[in-house]
Amino acid sequence: MRIAIVEDHSLTRTGIRSSLNEQQDISVVGEAETGVAGLKLLQKTKPDLAIVDIGLPDIDGIEVVQRFRNALPPESDVSTRFIMLTSYTQERMVLAAFAAGADSYCVKNTKFELLLEAIRTTFEGQSWIDPAIARIVLKHARQAASLSSVASEPQTVTINALDSEQATILEADPLTNKELEVLELVVQGYTNNQIAGQLYMSLGTVKVHIRSILSKLCASDRTQAAVLAMRAGLIE
Repeated sequence: MRIAIVEDHSLTRTGIRSSLNEQQDISVVGEAETGVAGLKLLQKTKPDLAIVDIGLPDIDGIEVVQRFRNALPPESDVSTRFIMLTSYTQERMVLAAFAAGADSYCVKNTKFELLLEAIRTTFEGQSWIDPAIARIVLKHARQAASLSSVASEPQTVTINALDSEQATILEADPLTNKELEVLELVVQGYTNNQIAGQLYMSLGTVKVHIRSILSKLCASDRTQAAVLAMRAGLIE
């Protein structure tokens, strides 16, 4: 796994590099401390995965991701995945990062074991997001559902900004508020049995809701479903 690091804080950057180099299946192909230098590094090395700090001193990490993605030709087979590393947990920054094309989102004070989990999950093609951030965005999803509901109709929240297949499926059958409640508990680490107890459902009903969530979001697992729900429909 070839990884690039774009981080302006030298101690953080050095610590991440040293810890990653201890992993037998990981090679750090380069590092940069500014957005401009980071963009050049990414374009030169085209790593499998890049860890990019949002708060860079020149151009922010969100713009780095956007510029890199936009510069790739349509026929390019480059599949660099991005983990945004940041101390920010504001909703605006989180949503902007995912809109820019970030695959995963990790806060800086997380343990290295969790960062490594995020790296491996992201490299495998799935998304990873810090649970604290997930709760923030899922709260917004529920608020959006409440504001968009009509009293005479079942309460639902439509998720937009997905690919055409996902958007078509959700337009015909959007997530319900109950499904969002289940999704929120999944993100918080609840097991199926705990969700059943929390929401006063049978275990079978919980499993039905989870299967429905995965189907509607065209997601392969719980984490991907949560991230898709966060990335789409919440960005104006």
